[in-house]
Amino acid sequence: MIPALTGKVTLNLGKHRFFKPFFPMFALKLPLCRIPIIIFYTDFYFFMNYSRLTKEEILHQAGLRINNSLGDDVIKNAVAGMGYTEEKLNEGKNLLNDSATLYENQLKEYGDVDAAQDKLKTSRKVVYGNYITMLTIARIAFKKDVQAISTLELSGTRATTLSGWLSQARNFYNALLANDEWKAVMAGYGQTEEKLTEALEDVNGVAEAAENVKKEMGDAQNATQIRDLKFDELTEWLSDYDQIAEIALADKPQLLEKIGIVVKS
Repeated sequence: MIPALTGKVTLNLGKHRFFKPFFPMFALKLPLCRIPIIIFYTDFYFFMNYSRLTKEEILHQAGLRINNSLGDDVIKNAVAGMGYTEEKLNEGKNLLNDSATLYENQLKEYGDVDAAQDKLKTSRKVVYGNYITMLTIARIAFKKDVQAISTLELSGTRATTLSGWLSQARNFYNALLANDEWKAVMAGYGQTEEKLTEALEDVNGVAEAAENVKKEMGDAQNATQIRDLKFDELTEWLSDYDQIAEIALADKPQLLEKIGIVVKS
């Protein structure tokens, strides 16, 4: 049996005005070929698609929904009758607070990544420059020493990767420091054991800075995952609440506007 529709129908599903056919009761008595189709307007508006919002926009919308609901007795009473008591609204408030905290923490973690990367970039440039200077001196000092040339890797190009030149630099300084004769030769060019030792420590410092970048990156990725899971909980709560609020406040569009739900007539 085809149902009769006798008044204006508002469906909270879209942001656009659509045509919708319906059959009045009298049409049921007519032959099939003479049944008219009457068109009328139906008002639609889609529920907010939170997956398309930025994290900042989600926090803003959540604040409107939750804080303004908690702060208005009329809204609280209306939604309480549909299961969204003050206690349940406060559950949403806790999700909002947790999401905001995790959002800020994720930003901090990526700030730490940027700081670690900047430190690595700066120290790598300085230490690599010092290494090339020391290498140039060693090539002059040991240009006739085949063993030194081979052991210290004095010939050939330098590795372009971080791990590659760290390996070359560590081998260079460690080999020099382990050979008293070579240390004496380098000292004759003003490169004392103390300078060699300090240079090696600087190289190790670059390696530690590189490891710290990886650590901070891992922390930031973990913070992002935790943040996103909490935001998923929040947006699920908001999606459910939007539908409840639209039903509970269907006759109070100004209150829907107050909590951020725009009514399109």
